[in-house]
Amino acid sequence: MDRSLETLRQRRAAAWRKETVPYIRYMGRSGFPGFAALAVLSGLIGYIAFLGRVPPDFPITAVGTAALLPFLAWSPLRSFLVPADTVFLMPRESGMRAYLLPAARAGITLSYLLLLAALVVYAPLYRQGAAPTWWPLIAIAFIPLKAANAWAAWSERRMAWPSARRLYRLLRWAATALVLAALLSQPLWKSALFGMLASAALAAAYRLPAKHRFPWERLIEEEAGARRRRYRFFGTFIDVPASGEASAARRPYLTWMAAGLKFQRSNAYTYLYARTLFRTELGGIVLRLTALGMLTAALTGRARLLNGWGAAAAGFLFVVLTSVQLGALSRAHRHSVWRHVYPLPESQREASLLAVVRGALAGSAALMWLSLALTLAPAGNDIPVGTALLAYMVYSFKILPARFKRKLAKERNDDLGVSDK
Repeated sequence: MDRSLETLRQRRAAAWRKETVPYIRYMGRSGFPGFAALAVLSGLIGYIAFLGRVPPDFPITAVGTAALLPFLAWSPLRSFLVPADTVFLMPRESGMRAYLLPAARAGITLSYLLLLAALVVYAPLYRQGAAPTWWPLIAIAFIPLKAANAWAAWSERRMAWPSARRLYRLLRWAATALVLAALLSQPLWKSALFGMLASAALAAAYRLPAKHRFPWERLIEEEAGARRRRYRFFGTFIDVPASGEASAARRPYLTWMAAGLKFQRSNAYTYLYARTLFRTELGGIVLRLTALGMLTAALTGRARLLNGWGAAAAGFLFVVLTSVQLGALSRAHRHSVWRHVYPLPESQREASLLAVVRGALAGSAALMWLSLALTLAPAGNDIPVGTALLAYMVYSFKILPARFKRKLAKERNDDLGVSDK
């Protein structure tokens, strides 16, 4: 085993930890950990209350599959590779196993521990149903399933064509969901047999696509994406350095809204920030939070948690979380030189930025409220539905703009070197 390559990765991992420690401190001082702990505590209290009165027709298996699948199928791999490695490390490709093996072990261990924690939380709800298998045995059965997903994820990284990679990832997630659903609803021997058959079929299918011996470009892309995501998260608390080039997504189902703006001077910044939101990772984060908020509101509404008030509160929590993420849009193009070249006033930029953030949050909140209303209104819980609509819109059009204006003023003073004291 090439110890020099293993040592190189250890040095890079230590350098990354040293680089991010200051940002973690700033995040800790911001009050975000307390907010997250309060949200988790509130969720646990509502969950415990829900366990006391689970409806007979509640989809326990479907909820468990949806909750556990991301942790089971997710196979992270922090390689810390950079573009220059395709020149300086490629001649040592035969020894790269020593470089990646610790990263693979760390990724599998982390995701399995998160999976185990999710299973422990889900176990009380699982016991409310048929529960054909003792849940610690399910935790043991997750070990080969997790290993199979890690092997398949590595094979996907090696695939030469992105379309094949996406197709096989979709197949893997779908097959894992079916095996997981069988494991939660059938006796262990039946689900184990089904899992082995599904694994054998996928293993045969994974031999078909063309593969690279070592996926240099894919690993470098994943590492750059991991850094961008972490820096974007830290960017909601403090200024952070840019990390490589931002990736762009097409998302034609969203970008048509920006294309519909009138071609005139007053819409220049609106178009810019709308396209930035729709086509960058920030837009993906907002979409995922919106979808998760809709699902949470629907599930808690279906469970009649606190007579519908629990669902309204859960939706409001996701509205707040979405607004926190949207705050990162103010850092886009903040230090661009062209802002001082083109004859567009700074006040117009801030007004357009606020309009895009406000519109995005209002649209996200409206979708969450719609999911809530479709669940609660047929049951006659009109007061929580009406209150939720009022609260979501007041936050989107009143509270958020006031907070965002203060944020922009602080950033303006920071750029000018003016102290708040």
